Amino acid sequence: MSQDTNEVLILEEGQTPPPGTKSPPRKPQWYDTFTYINNPDKFCRHNLEKYGPIFCTGVFGGTTILVGSAKAIQMVFNGDLKYTEIALPSTTMDMFGEYSLFQRPDLHRQRKSALRPGLTGRLLEGYVSHINNVVRNGLTQWDISQSIGIYPAVEKICFNVLTPLLLGVKLDDTDPKSFAGLPISSQIELKALYKTYFDGFYGLLKWESPLTAYGRGIKARRQLLEFMRAVMKQRREKAIDPTSDFLGMMLAEQQENPDGVFSDTLVENQCLLQLWASHYEISGLVSSLIYQLGQYPQVLKKLREEQAQLNDKQSNSHSFSPEQIKQMVFLEATIKETLRTLPPSSTANRRLTKSVVLDGVLYPQNSTIIAEPRIAHIMQKHFSNPEKFEPECFFAPKNEGKMYEFIPFGGGVHACLGAQMAMVITKIFASHLINLFNWRSPGEASFVQFPLKKLKDNYQINLQNYSSST
Repeated sequence: MSQDTNEVLILEEGQTPPPGTKSPPRKPQWYDTFTYINNPDKFCRHNLEKYGPIFCTGVFGGTTILVGSAKAIQMVFNGDLKYTEIALPSTTMDMFGEYSLFQRPDLHRQRKSALRPGLTGRLLEGYVSHINNVVRNGLTQWDISQSIGIYPAVEKICFNVLTPLLLGVKLDDTDPKSFAGLPISSQIELKALYKTYFDGFYGLLKWESPLTAYGRGIKARRQLLEFMRAVMKQRREKAIDPTSDFLGMMLAEQQENPDGVFSDTLVENQCLLQLWASHYEISGLVSSLIYQLGQYPQVLKKLREEQAQLNDKQSNSHSFSPEQIKQMVFLEATIKETLRTLPPSSTANRRLTKSVVLDGVLYPQNSTIIAEPRIAHIMQKHFSNPEKFEPECFFAPKNEGKMYEFIPFGGGVHACLGAQMAMVITKIFASHLINLFNWRSPGEASFVQFPLKKLKDNYQINLQNYSSST
């Protein structure tokens, strides 16, 4: 039997692997899950140095293979419906719900294609004016006379950006009427429910009880779905503009085709998940970007030069157009470098439905496999100076960060649906911040490590007005 080592060999039941095939190094350990959850970055770095970019672990039980090499990542991302299936923990799958994009692989492509227009293209360009206004207004309320906790301050603005874009409602704690008819009476209550819900994703005990994170998470999920149903009811009482927001797009499609993909259950579940994912990930990304720019003033200086050129063309730093956003190439590279150096999470777990062989390595059937950016992003084969914060690495002559080497938003059929929106919001947020303030990070930050990496709430910076500091 021969095999081209550049191709994935799928083994049928009972088929013997080619001679010389080896298993990935390292044996799963009972403590791997706890070590990984405590600090995924440290866990991945330690094992990469000891075993290379492919190794076995016991993360989340059974045999879980973490991979970081580009060819192995390509194998992971392209295996759906051929030799892999989604394999998140059962507690996580319950939190996502049966109408999430991780369920029903036979309907995944149809559902994702139907949802994509609400977060990309012309609708996304239509959101830009709103994003500009909310970000600018939020930043001008920051009190520079005292230290600012980066993550809480960023999170507040991002929430106010996202709820109108995704749900078509403005939830304002200073205006009780904005919560009229809803089963939730404040942003604080809604965010608390989301935190409880998120905490249940990786609950170690699948017992539906108030005593467990899983049980509390399931209860919060039900309350959040009740909230989404109330929002949908309010939206249907008025004319629906399909271009105004994500929910509006879905409800308009539902009205036009009642028997189509957008059932009430799918719509309410997708609203729940999209607000959760977008809010946590974008807030974390913007906060990490602010931290990194405060660490590297030379990068901030180059970003100011790019901003100055854009502002000269339109003489308006109060609102950035879709065309200007596309021209922010160094800012985009800086955001990418933030995602490379501080990747927010691993990619979705896959389970091997068949044994496969790639480059002489056997990936056995029924094992779990994870394409891990915390490995891929620090490999010198992928990035020549992995320990250096260097946005220029994405430009010629290096042109690093190629497909399957740079994977902050995953890849394959389960690539992040909101990646484009995350980049647009982060660019607009950073652009206003750069034009308004100057700052330095006061020292190395501490991060919440799992399940999403983010700055801890107590990390603070001091801001100065940019105009008065130059």
